[in-house]
Order: sequence, then structure tokens, then C-alpha cells
Amino acid sequence: MTKETKKKLISEAVAIAVGLGIALIPAPGGLEQKAMWTMGLLIWAIINWMTNAIPDFVCIFIMCCTWVLLGIVPFTTAFGSFSGTTVWLLIAAMGIGAAVTKSGLLARVALWIMRVCPPTFNGQVLALLGSGVIIGPFIPSTIAKVSIVGAMATDIGEKLGFEDRSKGMAGMWSAMYAGYTLLSQAVLSASFFSYIIMGLLPENVQAQFSWMFWLRAMLPWLIICTIASYFAIRILYRPTQAPKLTKEDVNKMLTDLGPMSRNEKITLIVLVACIFFWVLERTLNIPAAITAVLGMSTLLALGVITPKDYNSRINWSIIAFMGGAINLANAITTVGIDTWLGNTFGASMASLISNPYLFVFVIATVALLARFIIVDMTTCYTLFIVILTPFCLQAGMSPWIAAMAAYCVVYPYFTKYQNINFLAAFNSAGGDEKLSHTMLVPFCLVFHIVSILALTASVPYWKILGLIP
Repeated sequence: MTKETKKKLISEAVAIAVGLGIALIPAPGGLEQKAMWTMGLLIWAIINWMTNAIPDFVCIFIMCCTWVLLGIVPFTTAFGSFSGTTVWLLIAAMGIGAAVTKSGLLARVALWIMRVCPPTFNGQVLALLGSGVIIGPFIPSTIAKVSIVGAMATDIGEKLGFEDRSKGMAGMWSAMYAGYTLLSQAVLSASFFSYIIMGLLPENVQAQFSWMFWLRAMLPWLIICTIASYFAIRILYRPTQAPKLTKEDVNKMLTDLGPMSRNEKITLIVLVACIFFWVLERTLNIPAAITAVLGMSTLLALGVITPKDYNSRINWSIIAFMGGAINLANAITTVGIDTWLGNTFGASMASLISNPYLFVFVIATVALLARFIIVDMTTCYTLFIVILTPFCLQAGMSPWIAAMAAYCVVYPYFTKYQNINFLAAFNSAGGDEKLSHTMLVPFCLVFHIVSILALTASVPYWKILGLIP
């Protein structure tokens, strides 16, 4: 038996013991024993998510099945979200994203934007940052985006004349990562995590947040963080040597791609059509999931993506986890835990929520610190949403506020283990050979401080939108 296997067995034994211990505690007033079993199963899953003793989506399946076996909720509730619009929207969005990456359209559009910007350090920082913001809404997989553009960032750094592990190279990478990952929360379709957030919210809240309203609500945060990122990178990573990149270098990179292929043209048309219908979702009364599924079906029918791509390029484990996470919120509501939390701790939380500036600041700060312990980012914001939703509803505040306070700080990379997206971006850009992780941390710190402040500064705007009383 290997050391790793022993570690997993010990972790699992601890998870089972703690989970059972909580499940067998007599239910306090206002709750049935079913609620204690629900909380015990949740704690068991959290420990597994933190230790990775069992894959996260496998925990979700076990938890859902146990709910049914113990009679906590019926099968239709335990697995109901897998037939819901959020799951299908995510499946289709991943399929469309697969077409963008497979066809080569992502690299081409990024280079188009880089060609427009000056061939200087500041110009290419703006190009990488801006291209991420512009292209982001078309591809929900942040890992797919940074895996492709990460290599381009260091390639541009080399053409600018920056040495490996230099400040200039760190600046190119930071601009790419900020544009393609750190700012992705601002647009619903820019990250599949946003669809998970949507699915965790109450149905009446989901109905309010169309693609356009989500973007509208996040505009202050997006503008502040984008401008701050640009100037922070310029200050932190300004190179000492003069750049050597020319317009001809960027043109050659585009020439090397060749003319636009049939699949690129079809994908571009489908993408533009999807964004058009998502923006006008409320006006045309066409659900976003229908638009996405039809878009993916078009790409499949025209051979841009194949059935093999459909099976291999869509992250089915994420979809499984997401469906279960949504069902977790339903189960907690069914057994009355949300009501009990509101009644028991509502008074103590009322003072915090009554000051929305303090509430947003505290939740975002605690969520950021929690990422040092809760390695899985999905687990982190899921817990915050499930726990905070009843308090927000009781105070008349949209739970979306608490969700975004936690969601906008889930991508830190103070340590490498914190963030799988970071590892994908770091390794695709050349890893330790090209970049110094220590050199990247200052921008990570600056961005997340700005993010928390930008969230706090958004409170008056959210009041105008009616999200905060």
C-alpha cells in the first residue's frame, strides 16, 4: 500500500466518522433527524473535497443516492437538476467552447487584437488584457482559454526581447491571466463556474439574471478591476530593456495560421448569433439554454465538432458536480435547514447584513482566506452561497450579492496548489522555465485587494438596481 493510498484511507475514515457523528446527534428544536443526516452527509463531502480522498463528483453521486435511500428527499428532488435548464446551458456552452478552441478561432481573434495594439510592453499588456475581456464571453472554459493563450503570452514576451523568468515575461503572463480568467466573473458565459452560481440561486433570482442583466450588474467591478489591472501590471512588471517586437512579427504569427477555415467561419457566425440571442433573451423570450443547445447542435450537424469531441471535450465530471451542488441547495431547503439557520442566527447576522458595505467586504475577505484551506474553488463558493442565502432572503437582499462576493475571489494563486486554472495557465506558458511563481504573486495580491474594494464600491450601484434594499 502506497503512502498516498494510506493518506486517502485515513482521510476517508475521518470523513465518515465526523459525518456519522453529526448525523447521529439528536436534532435541535425546529429540525427533524433527516436534517442532521443531510448535514452529516454534507460535512462528509466537504472533508472529501478538501482532502480529495474521493473525486468531488463521485461524492456528489454518493450523497444524492444516500438522500434517496434514507428517505430524506425523493429521487426527483435528489437528481432533479440534471434535467434543468442550468445543466443543459452548461453542456451546450462547453460544446460551443470546444468548437472555438478546436477550430483555432480563439488564437486568431487574440492575434487580431494584438495586431491593433502597439508592439510595446504597454501595448501588448493592453492587447492580452483586452482580448481576454472581449473573447471571454464566447468560451466558458477558463482552462481551455489559458491553455491556448498562455503559450502565446510567453511567445510574445520572447519576441519583445524579454528573458525567461524576467519582470517583462511575468507582465505578459499576468495580463493574459487577468483578461482570460480573473475578470471572467463579469460575464455569465465567460466561465462555466458562473452557470454553477446561477443554478445555486433560488429560482426567482435566476429568473432575474439574464445574460445582459448579469453583465449590467457587474459593470462597475469589471471596469475598476480592468483599469487597475492594466496600471498595476505596468507598474509591477515594467521591463528595463526596450521591446523588440514589430508589427511584422504579429502579422507573421497571423500568416502562419493561414486563411480562416470553414470551421472557423461557421463557429464565428454561431458565436455571434448566440451572443445576440443571449443579450435579447428577455425581449425575444427565448431561454438562454435553448439558444446554447441549438448553437451546439448546429456545430455538431455541420461537423465543426464531432460526436467524439462531444464525448471527450465536454467536462462531464464538472457537470455531474454542478448538478449535485444544485440539488444540495434543494435538499437543504426540503429538510428546513435554511429556515432553521435563518431563525437561529438571523439576529446575529442582521447587524452585518444591515451594513451592505461591511457585509460584502467581510464575505469577500473571508472567502479569499478560505481558499487557503478549501482547495476546490467550486466547493468554496458553493458553501458560501448555501449558507448565506437564507440570511440574504430574510434581509431582503439578493443572494446574488453574497454569491458574487465569494465568487470574485476564488482564483488566487498565492500558492500553486490553490488553483487548477493557474496551473494550466502557468504550465501552458512554459512553467518554471519561463516564469517565476514568486514574481507573479504581487499582482495576485493587488488584483484581489482591488477586487474586494471594487465589490464594496459596487454597493450603491446594486442598490439602484434593486438588489440591495
